[in-house]
Amino acid sequence: MIRRHGFTLIELLIVVTIIAILAGAAVPYVQDYVEQARVGRAKADLDEIKRAIMLYEVQYGPYTGTGIASLVGPFLTRNIPDPWGNAYVVDNGKSAVYSAGPDSDKNTSADNISTEFRPRMAVTRVTLGDVDGDGMVSSGDTLYVKTCRPIYSTDAAMDGLMLLNNEVDADETLTSPAAIGNMVSFNISELATPISINKCTFKIGDTNKIKDMSGVAARVDTIKVLLD
Repeated sequence: MIRRHGFTLIELLIVVTIIAILAGAAVPYVQDYVEQARVGRAKADLDEIKRAIMLYEVQYGPYTGTGIASLVGPFLTRNIPDPWGNAYVVDNGKSAVYSAGPDSDKNTSADNISTEFRPRMAVTRVTLGDVDGDGMVSSGDTLYVKTCRPIYSTDAAMDGLMLLNNEVDADETLTSPAAIGNMVSFNISELATPISINKCTFKIGDTNKIKDMSGVAARVDTIKVLLD
């Protein structure tokens, strides 16, 4: 007669207990991997959204939306939520798009995941509003300074900004800054001798106050002044 051996209740309980202990020890690691995977997906999504906004701005100018819905179609295939089921947020002032992260609260920045979709604050173009039409940079004209990011602040003292005439300082000539979006205009005054537009450059020094919403000042540069 063949005898059949089975598990006793105690043996079965021991096995179940061991499995439960092993599962309990493994769960935190699995959760960590799942969370890391979600963060990785969010970063990949943000890179895709960044490229979409950059393409939008090449074609249409500054993107002013607070979300990504208006990018769907020409620039994004769909309105994707972040891995935690929330909408991606576009902060135009800071030139960033971000996810609120695992806690789903955009007001707690510790776990926010973000990327910037514009280069560092810089002056990209300087043009002259030639009021008297003489083709010269002279008192009474207006200088228009365009930046790659929305301008948060300027400084009436004009620190670090100057007109140059063949590298000759023509400072003390810029007054009354008025910033709108990506443009700041300056009135030109007290310029004793007009400067030929072909010889005029605009210098942005390291003490300039043309700043973005993050408080970063425009990078140091010297740019040719063009006729508007």
